[in-house]
Amino acid sequence: MITGDTLLTPKHNCAIGERQTLICGKAALLAASEFKSNLLAKAGALSGSSLGSLDVFEDRIIDKTSGRTIFTLEEFPRRLAPGEGVRGECEYLAPPTYALYDVEARKRVPPEEYRNYPSYAYTTHVAFVEVDTLSGKVRVLKVIAAHDVGVAINPQKIEGQIEGSTLMGLGYALKEAFIVEKGIFKSRNYRDCGIPTIRDMPSIEVIIIEDPEPQGPYGAKGISEIATVPATPAILNAIYDAIGRRVYSIPANPEKILELLNMR
Repeated sequence: MITGDTLLTPKHNCAIGERQTLICGKAALLAASEFKSNLLAKAGALSGSSLGSLDVFEDRIIDKTSGRTIFTLEEFPRRLAPGEGVRGECEYLAPPTYALYDVEARKRVPPEEYRNYPSYAYTTHVAFVEVDTLSGKVRVLKVIAAHDVGVAINPQKIEGQIEGSTLMGLGYALKEAFIVEKGIFKSRNYRDCGIPTIRDMPSIEVIIIEDPEPQGPYGAKGISEIATVPATPAILNAIYDAIGRRVYSIPANPEKILELLNMR
């Protein structure tokens, strides 16, 4: 794998829609599978062993029946002719998807093949808030974030993604606003926009739920900033539960909360 050199890497327009784990991961998995097959085929040719009798175990190519080491992965390249190598390639195309407004697709595509996205994410958030009835300030005390991730290939990274995007949802709910008056930007920097900082981070309990995604590599699917979707309404619902008044526009800043509290 080559990263960071645009002369050597294929062109890629952008990474969007939480698809990279599913699509790039699937391509990498299939390419690795082909590489392994080619590796064992070459090892079999060099050692006189049949392809079906060989396997890779840890850092060795072994005979599956006896467990005997045929080559170590370190010494294998030295057995190849100069300039010779082993490669594995794969082009993975995700299953076709259909726009929600494409009503004709529902008629022509079999139900088991119809989908709007390559995979779907499922999540539930519970937010605990404290509302100061004198100042109108809302403080998020804790968020419980349950996410179906397919299969967690990198649990620590998933937790970080969920924690970070939960904070993004908090900012969206309580603080963030880009103000334009008569075509003039009044929000000139991140501070003016109300972007949350680490001081705003509540306690977050991440619950990872694994329900393998058939399309994904090892059952994994994308997560990205998905917590921005449930975090905001969970916080707004918690405010409603606290003061008995519902916020219908965001951000739910102190001025709006006080206005709701003073309503007759």
